[in-house]
Amino acid sequence: MGALSDIDLATRFACLFACSEAVAAELTAAATVRWHAPGPALVRQGEQCGRILVLLEGHARAAMVTLDGRVLQVAEHHPGDIFGGVDPSREQAAEVTVATPSLIASFATADFYALAERHACVGVVLARTMVRQFGALTQLVSARLTLSATGRVHAELLRMAQAGDGRWIRPLPVLSDLALRVQTARETVSRAVSALERRGIVCRHDDGLEIVAPARLEALIV
Repeated sequence: MGALSDIDLATRFACLFACSEAVAAELTAAATVRWHAPGPALVRQGEQCGRILVLLEGHARAAMVTLDGRVLQVAEHHPGDIFGGVDPSREQAAEVTVATPSLIASFATADFYALAERHACVGVVLARTMVRQFGALTQLVSARLTLSATGRVHAELLRMAQAGDGRWIRPLPVLSDLALRVQTARETVSRAVSALERRGIVCRHDDGLEIVAPARLEALIV
């Protein structure tokens, strides 16, 4: 993983924020960019964070430890997502770690908001990201309160497919990760996926999981 030049970084910012070269240059000047390997937390639960993070490449996860000691995964971050010290006065509700080697741009919160105030394109992307994350969290809470464990597995498989082309989940999902996302046992996930395979609703391949009958899968979300 080589270093990223200012020109390459500015090009990425111009694409992400749909902004001019001049605005991209301002973002580049304000950002600290580095690769992060899986391991240490980027953001720690219960601590305040004074930097806004923009995921440029890779995959990160946000999880929180509940009062009774359970680990609850609350979000997955993909390229273009913004997280971290959006409100630096509040303690972070979850810990964020990278799942794969990830390229992350870091901004002092005050600097990023100053850019958002000067340039509407930056503010729009930030607002859209926050709305999308809030919607995903609302769906997570709703599923946890209203669906059975198996229903949550079905709903998550459908959501993961819809995040792509609607029929494929690539790479093949790891059952333990899926169990963490839907807050159930790995054995429950394994039984649910195996039952879907026997009924021809999903098909396991070396490179991913194919949703053969999305409508039938959706009907099983109870």
